Amino acid sequence: MVYKDFLKALMEESTRLYGVRFDLEAVLIGQRGISIQNSVVTLNDDRFDRFNDILFNIDKGGDSFDFRVVTMDPGKVNEAVLEDYGIIKGEARVEPGIYRVKIGTHRGHVAFNQASDIVVRRDSNKDHIWDERDPIYKGQFAINIHAQGVEKDFVGQSSLGCTVTKATWIDNEWLDFISHMQFAEKLSKKDNSSFRGFVYIVHNQDVAKRILGV
Repeated sequence: MVYKDFLKALMEESTRLYGVRFDLEAVLIGQRGISIQNSVVTLNDDRFDRFNDILFNIDKGGDSFDFRVVTMDPGKVNEAVLEDYGIIKGEARVEPGIYRVKIGTHRGHVAFNQASDIVVRRDSNKDHIWDERDPIYKGQFAINIHAQGVEKDFVGQSSLGCTVTKATWIDNEWLDFISHMQFAEKLSKKDNSSFRGFVYIVHNQDVAKRILGV
């Protein structure tokens, strides 16, 4: 399916599921398990520890948009790393839903931080499959949206639950994206003094399958 047609359907699905109003504010949508090449959207294998998700940003009004390759899942790390970060109940993966994020910092870089509680499912049995056998939690877990530190094809320690771009902090793809969203935040605050952050919608691959008729 052509990228623009897919995004239109994804926006409609986001409104149907969560009541999102694209005419009121800029919105971020994370879609798991898809690839975009030559403006065509296809499903991928949604494999663990890979950058195989897409993060869309849609400007207020819904007519201007962009996307980048990300991971919305944690990467493969050893037990020592998890212990260093105090992760004892399993790596967190954000559940489908509607959340809010705001411009903040991540390890000294401009990034997005949680502006609302987020629901995560923790891989308690450590099989790298987040399903009904794993428990869910709701709260503030420092689940951010940010760039990866060094260029690589696997996720690894770049994400322990955050949405992370395949682009690094110094790549134009990230710099253009974050500067665009900083400007969007200024406009949002000008229009709405009670602006609480950008809507961030998370979809699992099943939504893309439904749109693509798979």
